[in-house]
Amino acid sequence: MSAQKDCEFLVKRARDLVSEDPCAAKAWLITARTLYPTDFNIQHEMYTIERNAEKTASAGRLLYDMFINFPDQPVVCALLDVVGGLVPQNQDPVKNTDESGKARNKPRKGNDLRLLPCTSKAILPFCLQLMFACFKLRAFTDSRDDLSLGHVVVLLQHDWPQGESLFLKAIDKICQQGSFQYENFFNYVTNIDMLEEFAYLRTTEGGRVQLELLPNQGMLIKHHTVTRGITKGVKEDFRLAMERQVSRCGENLYTVLHRFCVNEKIIIIQSLP
Repeated sequence: MSAQKDCEFLVKRARDLVSEDPCAAKAWLITARTLYPTDFNIQHEMYTIERNAEKTASAGRLLYDMFINFPDQPVVCALLDVVGGLVPQNQDPVKNTDESGKARNKPRKGNDLRLLPCTSKAILPFCLQLMFACFKLRAFTDSRDDLSLGHVVVLLQHDWPQGESLFLKAIDKICQQGSFQYENFFNYVTNIDMLEEFAYLRTTEGGRVQLELLPNQGMLIKHHTVTRGITKGVKEDFRLAMERQVSRCGENLYTVLHRFCVNEKIIIIQSLP
């Protein structure tokens, strides 16, 4: 049996035991890590068991070890696992503008190591910042990437209004394109300033930008062409959707962004640079 198959067998054995005998499952994984210390899947399985058991201290140590020992693994995937295991807070994140301003103005060289409390209030904002940095690279290139640009708009809500200038840059790019498609818009964008800006883009003064923000809007356009005219029905659907979205502006932003990370995990990973 090859080393890879040995590792897979040990991990599978631990998974089979974890619900009935967590201690036995951990024993299998400790043995596995001793035999194969360079196998990422063993380390990740140990972290998953500790995270699911809500043992935050040991889960945090294992996650840190993964970042140090397996730098070639997709870090954002691991971060999304962390976000998926968080419990959303009932209050919006509190930002210390003085401290964040100092941190941004201070130049850093080399690697950046941060020690954070193992709480959703501390970890989620950090994960959002990392994802934002990844998507920003693709969203504002010369080539068109509506999906990354849409993700950027969603994530900019977290740092609002500090990110307003970058949001306006995104709006300028959409105007230059003349159209924009992001079907998750009404699922996750609840910022009233952003909603007003996108509503304005549909007007004559805003340039009559073609926005496809509703799920399956291409099919809706085809349907309305037959039943109610080429764009009349779609405009009405957009107006009603925007009105409903305005009523969600008081929704907890932490909950919205947490849901974005969990529900869209696969598409986020696929669209990473």
